[in-house]
Amino acid sequence: MWKQIILLTSWVMIGCSDITDRDYPQPQPDPIAVTDTQATEQTRNLLENLRSLAQNGHTLFGHQCSSLYGIGWSGDADRSDVKSVCGDYPALMGWDLAEIELGKEANIDGDRFEDIKARILESYARGGVTTIGWHTTNPVTEGTAWDTTPAVGKIIPGGELHEKYCKWLDKVADFLLSLRTESGEYVPVLFRPFHEHTGNGFWWGKGNCTAEEYVALWRFTVEYLRDTRQVHNLLYVYSPDIVSSQETYLEFWPGNEYVDILGLDAYDRSSWSVATEGLRLMRLLNHISGIKNKPFAFTETGLENNTSVANWWTRTLLKAIEGLPVAYVLVWRNKDTSHFFGPYPGCVSEEDFKEFVANPQILTENEIAGIYE
Repeated sequence: MWKQIILLTSWVMIGCSDITDRDYPQPQPDPIAVTDTQATEQTRNLLENLRSLAQNGHTLFGHQCSSLYGIGWSGDADRSDVKSVCGDYPALMGWDLAEIELGKEANIDGDRFEDIKARILESYARGGVTTIGWHTTNPVTEGTAWDTTPAVGKIIPGGELHEKYCKWLDKVADFLLSLRTESGEYVPVLFRPFHEHTGNGFWWGKGNCTAEEYVALWRFTVEYLRDTRQVHNLLYVYSPDIVSSQETYLEFWPGNEYVDILGLDAYDRSSWSVATEGLRLMRLLNHISGIKNKPFAFTETGLENNTSVANWWTRTLLKAIEGLPVAYVLVWRNKDTSHFFGPYPGCVSEEDFKEFVANPQILTENEIAGIYE
């Protein structure tokens, strides 16, 4: 049996299961306007193919830091907990640049930037997709991203720390421009700065800055990276925290010309169910994405330290995205047995995860060949 993937007008045949019995809508949307009109060909193709795959019933599965470490191992070559369970890497891997702005060699979790770069290049060589976030240091106090001392007004144009922020962006740009193959090809990146801003947990979050300040920060960040530093391998991802309505989702919206992909960060908790509330919000994003003509994704989710819900993947996560044109879904990292979100050999949900990735909707790395073409 074969899982059939539509990449624009081409069929790429790859193994797993048949989807001909699935009744997914296949509209003919207008071409997507990319934030960066000078984006590389691979970057533009990635955006269009993410949308095409989603509209034809496919969702990339992603895992944070998946090839760098996992349960009981760190730094091993050609390894991932996901791969150890299902035989393939995630289609998408997430990384974070926290504290690169301070000139450090490793991020806030201790992941060396050179190691992250190496894993990104390896993933790209295999055909995988990369997303990068940035838990930015508070520029006023130089505390962590969770230091909610107001700062946004001080770093936007006209602010007293604006030049400092420009220098921080230079360090981010240097890293993003270093993601280049031996042949000179830049690795496309789904860049997701200043996430979960509808909550108040970060210094750029609601209550710690105004919507006007947030929009100014987002727009300047895009313009500086794109126009000043000429970084043309980025797709910009807007990812609020849990919201109640279209109005709250778009309250801090930077504008159609500054966003490429709509996202949402929401974790399964006793007080908030991915299966029910997550489904509601995925339907909301589907509606908004139609208005904005942009793909959407479940940019962060998961059930932390799942030791009891054996069918979480098929009965919770899949229920939130099933039959919807979700471009990708990413679960957080597997640090150790006290902090994990993905599957690993011997975990309670191992067999259920295999069933999850065997579903025709879910794609792993080997199943997205040609996504940059």
